[in-house]
Amino acid sequence: HCKSLTSINLPSAKIIGGTVFKYCTALTDVKFGNKLERIERCAFIGCRSLRRITLPLKDSMITDDNIFTGCANLEHVDLAGGIHETVAALQLEEWKNDLNEEIDSINQILPNAPAGTDSYMGEKAMVIRTWIRSVLRKII
Repeated sequence: HCKSLTSINLPSAKIIGGTVFKYCTALTDVKFGNKLERIERCAFIGCRSLRRITLPLKDSMITDDNIFTGCANLEHVDLAGGIHETVAALQLEEWKNDLNEEIDSINQILPNAPAGTDSYMGEKAMVIRTWIRSVLRKII
């Protein structure tokens, strides 16, 4: 259990193994790059100070509903890879606005999602996974 790690920036990571950051209680900010393919079971369980995470927009990257159990302060998700610049380049204004709303919606929904406890896994991972799929459906 890590007590002093406050931030992580792993732009080349492909897989985040299960329980790798379990109970890193000082961890507040995590950044992954576009190469990330998978976050495994309980990777961030008990990271009660975690507030912000940067993820690529990839389906099936969130492999388990208890990845963020106990992360009550996780309230903000950023997308890696410049998705906002891509959306800004779109010509159809209505679609651009709709897509921006969908991308930004996670940061209104996530703060209210239950974080869970050791006996209840919470809903933050499920909310993030559902949001990623929703954004991808609008893009594709």
